[in-house]
Amino acid sequence: MKDIPLILASASPRRKEILEKHGYSPDVIPSDVDETLPGDAQFTPEETTIYLAELKAYAVLENLDPNDWPQGCLVLGVDTIVYKDRIIGKPIDEADALDILRSLKNDKHEVISGVCLIHTEPTLKVIETHSFSDTTIVRFGDYTDEDILEYIRSNPPYDKSGSYAVQSDWGKHVLQIDGDIENVIGLPFEKLSGYL
Repeated sequence: MKDIPLILASASPRRKEILEKHGYSPDVIPSDVDETLPGDAQFTPEETTIYLAELKAYAVLENLDPNDWPQGCLVLGVDTIVYKDRIIGKPIDEADALDILRSLKNDKHEVISGVCLIHTEPTLKVIETHSFSDTTIVRFGDYTDEDILEYIRSNPPYDKSGSYAVQSDWGKHVLQIDGDIENVIGLPFEKLSGYL
């Protein structure tokens, strides 16, 4: 479907870079949605990411003008979390980032991405929707509080779930990755590619 415009419903430069690396030129239209889960939601971590990915993708689709997309389009929504005993989001400040990275030391955690890919007709009527999650297991080694502070002060982590970017200097603390490393960066392209 490379001849159909691909809209990335995310401001993440890392997701855009992954798509471009694989030959896609996405139009970036970030969603501006409230990511608060419904009060009665009993979601698994995987269901949480899928719910948020769908929320983002449909929010962008609903604001598109059909005249701007005469061929129709693909709308891609993605949500990525870090999970270890609980869902770990983006840190709110330096102390939070320090606590998060301390909690991941000498242990494994999961990076879970939910993906929603919507394929539309030229009228922007939905033809089909594919929603799925993908999980990568990451194991960190040992490091000190000084290592954490040096990292977060030189690489502000406030837009990153889990307070780190695996492709940055922090990658030296990774002992093992089981699954798609691009999922850890922010987009599970290996699984997504089956739908593009």
